[in-house]
Amino acid sequence: MKAFILISGIAIVASGCATTAQQKAWGKPGVSKTDYGTDLGMCTGIASMQGGEGPANTAGGINGRNNSAAGGGAGQSSPGVSTVANGTYQGMASSDFANRAANQQRTQQMTDQRAREDALKSCLVERGYLEFVLTPEQNAHLASLPKGSNEYLEYLYKLGSDAEIVGKQGHAPAK
Repeated sequence: MKAFILISGIAIVASGCATTAQQKAWGKPGVSKTDYGTDLGMCTGIASMQGGEGPANTAGGINGRNNSAAGGGAGQSSPGVSTVANGTYQGMASSDFANRAANQQRTQQMTDQRAREDALKSCLVERGYLEFVLTPEQNAHLASLPKGSNEYLEYLYKLGSDAEIVGKQGHAPAK
């Protein structure tokens, strides 16, 4: 039972039910608690495997590994290795270069997060779930419960399995 609640909590958080102007959750009218936990757990697992396909330690066109061991001998400099020559540093990355690398890394992280969100949504929709917007009252009640607690997750399940709530507040997620 606790595994169901843990998995459900991860799925709900990953599905965009974090703090936004309109909190959303996923529901399927009449779904059993076992099926709800199984579906959300499976979809969360599938989503977690999305993204991260870029090369590790690479940002801004720079590979984060130290290239000096790969062939940099005395007198040879590699792009990430600074050497002093005539009192100046050669091979130092400029602040613009570092900023570009950081921006590309953030962009990749956001792309990976979007891929995980899209995979989760697709998986849940394929299993008959609808995304629904919480009312201000539901949102306030949810906010009064400790996030991730059994009560928090039970409340989300109660809302998500109620045909009237999901029917009235549900909508197909934007593609």
